[in-house]
Amino acid sequence: MHHRIPKQSGAAFAVDRGATFSVATPEGRQVADLVAFVRGNPAEPFSQAYTRDLNGRLRITTGDALYTTAGEPLLTIVADDCGVHDILFGPCTEWMLTDRAHGRGVQNEPGGCRENLALALDAIGVDRPVPDTMNVFQESTVTGQTYFDVRESPAEPGDAVTFEASRGAVVAVAACSAKGVASGPSLGPIDLQLPDGTAVHGASIHEEGAAER
Repeated sequence: MHHRIPKQSGAAFAVDRGATFSVATPEGRQVADLVAFVRGNPAEPFSQAYTRDLNGRLRITTGDALYTTAGEPLLTIVADDCGVHDILFGPCTEWMLTDRAHGRGVQNEPGGCRENLALALDAIGVDRPVPDTMNVFQESTVTGQTYFDVRESPAEPGDAVTFEASRGAVVAVAACSAKGVASGPSLGPIDLQLPDGTAVHGASIHEEGAAER
């Protein structure tokens, strides 16, 4: 089944072990932030740090796994049109997007990915802090073995990355709210392709609370 996450919004859903789902950027370039938790044990979330460590990579693609804080594989990438995804940066937050961030904010509007992911997770019944994300379609670089930055996403319209659940999981995805280098000056939606019958809980900080779509 297909589900579209509107721009600057998030959605959460559950998948069974062995099930697959895809995250796509229908208009190209738009980044998606993804987090996941072991189904039934939300104290065991996806870990950016252990995913880097256990894959031995700063970028992950087909054949690589997303690992939990217990070092167990949770999701595995089984197909990838883009091949460029970030596991260095955390999700954007409201304070990053507004002028409260020491005068460096560029949007002056509420609702970053952390807030939208939190709302979506709350709507599906996961009351846990949002961990650092896999930033799907985001290109990040390390220069001089010291500095890292974000570059324009190379994702083309319709590019998708497909995951297989190594364990039962609860997944939340947000269409990134940050305008700028990665997603560009105009934000867009993110598409999900999910197993038939999947209940999707959508949420946005721009709406009142979280509602099941």
